[in-house]
Amino acid sequence: MATTTPTRTISVYEPTVTGLPPLRAYFESVWERRMFIWHMARTKMKAQHYDTVMGVVWLVVDPLVMAGTLYLMRAVLRSSGPPAQAGHVIANLIMGVTFFYLVRDIVQGCALSIVGNRAMVLNSSAPRACFPAVTMVRALCDMGPALGVYFLVHMFTGQPWGMSLIMLPLVMVLLVGFSLGLGLAFAPLVVFYRDAGILLPYLMRIWMYITPVMFTVAEIPGGFRGLFLINPLYPFFAMLQQIFVARWPSPAYLLGALAWTLGSLLVGGVAFLIRERDYAVRL
Repeated sequence: MATTTPTRTISVYEPTVTGLPPLRAYFESVWERRMFIWHMARTKMKAQHYDTVMGVVWLVVDPLVMAGTLYLMRAVLRSSGPPAQAGHVIANLIMGVTFFYLVRDIVQGCALSIVGNRAMVLNSSAPRACFPAVTMVRALCDMGPALGVYFLVHMFTGQPWGMSLIMLPLVMVLLVGFSLGLGLAFAPLVVFYRDAGILLPYLMRIWMYITPVMFTVAEIPGGFRGLFLINPLYPFFAMLQQIFVARWPSPAYLLGALAWTLGSLLVGGVAFLIRERDYAVRL
């Protein structure tokens, strides 16, 4: 009885006018490797921290320590401070740090995804977009424990709950999309200029201090409000603060976040794909 040998799809990169691969076939190829992306993300998480108790605990402790540091910087622990206000500040700090860490992990992880997976980039035919996708999945999984702790803090500090929570998944999708697009834009920059990968963590740290993480939108002086509006993360964190005080997100913030997300994905996606064929040469 004759045996048939399995066929293997061969990826051929041919020159095009725009430098972009056929997008439909490309994204179908990424989707076909969704199980590979999931298992690779799980493997990296297990290798880093999920195989130890302290590793999992650190996922919660790290944002709590940062929130505590920012809390002390605000100097709200004083005898004249009302407890309700202190509880709101604590909850807002933990929420802000948790979501900013999500942005940081996606942006930095995607930026380093090609350089960090050098061996697989050189020895596999998988679309290079699989590697930023692994980073995104991993960052979302890492956020889970810290977000659970935040909801407990939100409850124990007596913060309000409301139907506005149904908007949280939409805001998270926009925030993840914006972060992914920004990370995709940085990825080729890090491949061609390695110093960009060293500089990026410092830029992210500065970005956190000028984003409504340490403070609420209501605390921004009126004269400085215009400066904060040019911060791409401003509408995202303004909506998160509204949601967690049982208010519906402002339509203006929602439109602003949508514009930043679409622009980030468009610019980042084109920048990443148009140089994809050069990654192996530069590595």
